Amino acid sequence: MKILRRVSQVRKTVKNVGRMREIAAAMSRFGFSAVLEKLHLDFFIPATYKRDHEKESLPLPRRIRLLLEDLGPTFIKFGQILSTRPDLIPVQFTEEFKMLQDHVKAVPIQDIKATFESSLNKKFEDCFASFDTEPLATASIAQVHSARTLAGDDVVVKIKKPGVERLIQQDLEILELLAQLAENYLDEIKIFRPANIVREFRTSLLAETNFERETTNMKRYRDNFIDSEFLVIPKPYLDLSGGSVITMERIRGVNLSDIDKVREMGVDPKALIARGMEVFYKSVMVDGLFHSDPHGGNILVLPDGRMALIDFGSVGILTDKTRRSVISMFLALVAGDFDWLVQEYINLSPAAAGSRNSNNVEALQREVSNVFAPYYGLPLREVPGGQLLMEASGIALRHKVTLPRDLLMVFKAIMIMEGLGRQLDPEFDMVAAGSKYAKNVLVSLYSPEQILKTVLFAGRDYFQMFRSLPRQISEVLRQIECGEVKIDLNVKNLSEFGKSQERSRSLMALSIVTAAILLTATQISINMTLPQWGFITLWSCAGFLLSLTVWRAIK
Repeated sequence: MKILRRVSQVRKTVKNVGRMREIAAAMSRFGFSAVLEKLHLDFFIPATYKRDHEKESLPLPRRIRLLLEDLGPTFIKFGQILSTRPDLIPVQFTEEFKMLQDHVKAVPIQDIKATFESSLNKKFEDCFASFDTEPLATASIAQVHSARTLAGDDVVVKIKKPGVERLIQQDLEILELLAQLAENYLDEIKIFRPANIVREFRTSLLAETNFERETTNMKRYRDNFIDSEFLVIPKPYLDLSGGSVITMERIRGVNLSDIDKVREMGVDPKALIARGMEVFYKSVMVDGLFHSDPHGGNILVLPDGRMALIDFGSVGILTDKTRRSVISMFLALVAGDFDWLVQEYINLSPAAAGSRNSNNVEALQREVSNVFAPYYGLPLREVPGGQLLMEASGIALRHKVTLPRDLLMVFKAIMIMEGLGRQLDPEFDMVAAGSKYAKNVLVSLYSPEQILKTVLFAGRDYFQMFRSLPRQISEVLRQIECGEVKIDLNVKNLSEFGKSQERSRSLMALSIVTAAILLTATQISINMTLPQWGFITLWSCAGFLLSLTVWRAIK
């Protein structure tokens, strides 16, 4: 296995040698040439490399942040995701990575048009009456332009940059290689399990760059809130969307991150965030489909006080079991019952060796309680619920309790919403709002109508099982009759197993004989008058002695 892994590493290195040289050069500039040597990649260090003492003197988190910005879109996105994961890396790194910014230039309109036409197999002029050549926004993965359809609708068109998918795939392979080498050669990094972090990042980034999935997410979200008088979801134009293009209704508003402009509009910030929380908790606890990156740039405030949600590249999906656990977690936070919280973590985690033994569970409960201890007695509005849930998740991971990725996305979204909420309303209480909504959902889950629905579904399943049972039994009997059923019994230490079986048979025989003798002696004692000492008769003594003799004989 080690040989195969080594072959894979060599293949990735050779395949991406040009990009690997660029990364090694950047690492050397920011004082990480020693790391390249430890990873046995020092042959990539440029011959012209000279130490930059000024950069090397910077704090480590800042040096890494500057390095990620220098390396471009994939690495910047990697750092941005890590900035919301204090369960994976130390807090000083997450705080530094929050300052990561894209330094990207706009792609020429000719290239944008070419990508559009190749993705949809349609001519640009056959789709739009007008198209603004100046982008509304430019990010590392895509560019956004305003346009007008032939029918006269104002739309926004999001188009991937040419070559970005190839660059992302190449960078992901290099990141995976570096993570594997780090686990092999850097003991100080190994404890953070970099290979697992990169695998999770790959899943997240590929989902975010899948425009067809993003279009589907937007449509589903719109359907879930079609009757909402508060939340606005843009309409996707499916005939003008594809693998590299998303066309959606244009919604005009102010970014929620621009607090001053929001206030200038005359919108009540407290009412805005309160209703926004209801939307968020409905999406998590009821729909199971939620926006996992609700930062201020993805939320628009409309002049009439409504809120619009845009950019559905990062969306989480929860199972019914996970939704119910989220409800229980909020109730546990309010009650201060952290043993209950830990139990919910364990219930959602796949079974791992030692994860469920009492010593491990008690240690986990103790450490989680210690995380929440500084907040005992404080008003709920002063409790950073999302951050504490994420920290508790990191502790759980160290105790072999692994939470579903989408649940961690919920915690990350809560952290973001808490920050926004407190900017709009210093008295904002995320935990109290969540627990209030959780109670309401819990009541609806156990309403007579819901219970009847559950019973009907269960009855249907049992009916189907019993209806198919005779046929299944008949099939098993037929297979037995035809000799098609085989039982493969594999027992280790077969001789010991045989001795154990022989011992069991002997003990059973002894039990039967002893019982027969004692019953006979008792019956005789009852029917005959014989000498006795207290309640012990002569026949009782004889029966006991005879049983002892049989015991010795059988042994």
